Amino acid sequence: MNTRTWMKRGALVAALCTVGSISFAHSNGHESRTAEQCEKLPGTAALGERAACAACIGRDTDKAKFHYHPDYPAGDRCRPDDGKP
Repeated sequence: MNTRTWMKRGALVAALCTVGSISFAHSNGHESRTAEQCEKLPGTAALGERAACAACIGRDTDKAKFHYHPDYPAGDRCRPDDGKP
């Protein structure tokens, strides 16, 4: 094979590896990090998932941020926000 064919194949492999790594690193989409995202959850501002989410992200300080996972087991839904899902 010529050099041009090898370069095309190398570029294709690099592109596929990049897309694959991005899909593994992408968040699962179930966590809530803002009050607007909490509003989409069931319940009210006083009861249910929406209230629990608002309380969780309400714990944010300058040094620590939190996010809420409604699909995690109770007691493990509010987590420190380290940039990971």
